[in-house]
Amino acid sequence: MKKNNLLLLLAMTAIVVIPEPALASTTISQFNTPFENFVGLLTGPVGKFMSIGGMAGVGLLYVFQREEITGIMRTALGVVFAICFIAFSTTIVENGWTFSGAVL
Repeated sequence: MKKNNLLLLLAMTAIVVIPEPALASTTISQFNTPFENFVGLLTGPVGKFMSIGGMAGVGLLYVFQREEITGIMRTALGVVFAICFIAFSTTIVENGWTFSGAVL
């Protein structure tokens, strides 16, 4: 019995001390380009116009049909507005907080 325990302890020590390399890459290059294209689409000129149009549409619908909008429709409009705001937020941040030395 003691010999089996000693062999098991030796095997476990060898596994811990001499690990196999993971052979994992540091980047996932095949996914970089599609994600960059998608982010570029959302933050580019087309995305800006779509988000402004979505925010305007939700605002107009809420103003003119406020009493008729109930539960799930109000939630859906809130989600659409939030998505449009998130897509448009890069433009707001870039243009809103660019100060020159004279402003400070």
